Amino acid sequence: MLFVELLVPRGVFDEQERRNLAGRLTARRLLSAANGETMAADPGVIDLFDSLSHVVVREEEVWNGGGRLLDPSQGPWYVVNVIVGMWGKEMSEHLISRITAELAEAEGNPEPRAVVHVISLHEGGYGLHGRAQRSADVLQLIERAKTGPAASVADDMIVDPVCGATVPLQDAVILERGGKTYGFCCTHCRGHFVKQLSDAAAS
Repeated sequence: MLFVELLVPRGVFDEQERRNLAGRLTARRLLSAANGETMAADPGVIDLFDSLSHVVVREEEVWNGGGRLLDPSQGPWYVVNVIVGMWGKEMSEHLISRITAELAEAEGNPEPRAVVHVISLHEGGYGLHGRAQRSADVLQLIERAKTGPAASVADDMIVDPVCGATVPLQDAVILERGGKTYGFCCTHCRGHFVKQLSDAAAS
């Protein structure tokens, strides 16, 4: 459920290099842990996100940065626009870090010249199968996709019961209910879980 648009100056990368960059910016890699390979979420949810995500790499013929035309011989510059649905605020820090790390590794430069924009959509601003999807609709898709954690979870981590994300306990959105502690990756998942509990209690 990501749309990643990578803009690069024309002539800096050949076609194979652009394909390699696109491969580094897939949902599967970006939603993984810091190394780009260890899943930080439920494998089924990662599969869902990967199946609904797109990466495009565009070469820009004219590039003006900082008030001057950029020379391709000066090496790569990157602008990355990532549309993340309704969870931009919750995902921005992770995505900016992961995208920058992927570009750094690809370039062999620990500080690539990259600007990353994480763009949220308003509620209902994401369409799938011909209809607008609200966060509750997307969370239902996520719940159906869950298969269980890929590996055992360390004591300082917690698995979000809604989306299956593995979250550091210190960063989790916490809910205490019935003597049990639940941890969530974001307020959207917490709210969805509370609504499910309320609906279950009412029926």
